Amino acid sequence: MKRGHSGGSALLMALWTIAVLSVMALAFAYEANQQSGVNLYVRERGCVNRLIDSGKTIAEVVLASYQDVQEWEEGENTAKIVEEDDRWLLAKRALKTRSKCKIGPILLDERRGDDGYFVNPATVTVEIEVDSGGGGNAINVNHLYEGGKDKNYRIRWQMLLWSHGIDPELEVEDDDGRRVPLSDWLIACWNDWRDEDDAESKVGDASGAESKWYEDLYEDKRIDEEDRRFPRNGSIPDVSELSYVRGFRSYPAVLTGGLLDPKEKESEDNPNVRGIMHMFGVTGDAKVNPNICSEDDLLTVPGIFDEDDMEEGRAKAAAIVAGLSEKPEDDSSVDPDCDSWPYKDFDDLCSRVDEDIGSEAREYLVFTPQADSIFKVRITGESLGMTREVNAKCYMSDKKARYIEWRED
Repeated sequence: MKRGHSGGSALLMALWTIAVLSVMALAFAYEANQQSGVNLYVRERGCVNRLIDSGKTIAEVVLASYQDVQEWEEGENTAKIVEEDDRWLLAKRALKTRSKCKIGPILLDERRGDDGYFVNPATVTVEIEVDSGGGGNAINVNHLYEGGKDKNYRIRWQMLLWSHGIDPELEVEDDDGRRVPLSDWLIACWNDWRDEDDAESKVGDASGAESKWYEDLYEDKRIDEEDRRFPRNGSIPDVSELSYVRGFRSYPAVLTGGLLDPKEKESEDNPNVRGIMHMFGVTGDAKVNPNICSEDDLLTVPGIFDEDDMEEGRAKAAAIVAGLSEKPEDDSSVDPDCDSWPYKDFDDLCSRVDEDIGSEAREYLVFTPQADSIFKVRITGESLGMTREVNAKCYMSDKKARYIEWRED
């Protein structure tokens, strides 16, 4: 009996030992697998970081010399120039004439498997475009006020609002119970937020609002501390600040879109409007680039819009956008194989558009990036299913990129 009991105990101990060793082996295997995954992640993360650095260098090379790039010439061997002289020729031309370009995806890692195929293609893509009124779809709102450079600021505001659903004659009741044109009220309130004095603005019959109005508002109502903003009396750093301005506070749909008064049904006095916030930027100037802008942008340009006939203005704006697809006649300096042909200057635009464009439009249009243009740069690196993206903004000074914003995912 004792021998049998002893043999059973030995067998049990052996099984227990095997079980423990098996668990330990599995644990070691799991840990090794996890460590392998961590090592792979660290390696590939380092790879995409290097891809971002490469993309940044490519972007800066293009930005530094796009203004000096040679224009297309009849009979040129573009492929040979790209291969032998300037790899980024096409990107530079696109940035110079269209104010935007895309490079890549460029294959930077050529690791191959036994079958010759890429087992881990590492690529970088670079996108550059102008982010200012000098060439991007953004009008610098800081210039559109009574004390700004543009003497036509009021009519530009009215046309912008009109094209987004707010008729210049549409009246609302302001905070003081008076019936005033909504567009005039919004413009007057913006003037007081933007200008440098404390005198209340008047636009038509509408009055603006200086600091005293905001002080009274915050005393009478429970408003979160973060929403207690006062007139900046200077340039705003972000277009979202418009939402704190009197008038826009009462009718936020003007900025974001929707029914003017969401509590009431849609009607002639309560239109469903399109938001205007996307139309604005806070850098550059208040000009627009017809090579990349929308019809809505063009409808803010004197000489294109018609104060008495919105449809006439829309016809001119549509003709300008459509004209980009029309190859210039008798011009040997444009590539016939392109699918669109950017306007070179105002005279070129007028010659290709079958509409009467007023000469006053000349001072509101730009056709290439300007000296004060802000560029948006997006760099995307991809490796082994891992992606890293950087969104930056910069300007050029002495042919060097000066970054004012750098955001990583």
